[in-house]
Amino acid sequence: MEFPKIKKSEYAVLMADSNTGVVLDIYFDIYYKSSNQIAYKVFSSLDEVEEFIKETLRQKENIEFIVYDNNENVVRLEQN
Repeated sequence: MEFPKIKKSEYAVLMADSNTGVVLDIYFDIYYKSSNQIAYKVFSSLDEVEEFIKETLRQKENIEFIVYDNNENVVRLEQN
């Protein structure tokens, strides 16, 4: 899984099943390394990230979100 090339002001979100730690793709399906799935969802701001996390948690359970900046530093970890 390759980290996306993002701008300094952008953020990449990786999702996983919080019960198992299994990485999910942007459609919440299990991510398989050998497939053409997309693992990181990219956002233009932390506000957009916040809204995405809130909306997703209203609809789904047991999702973990790892938010990265453009240098691949974790800036937030959200679990439910």
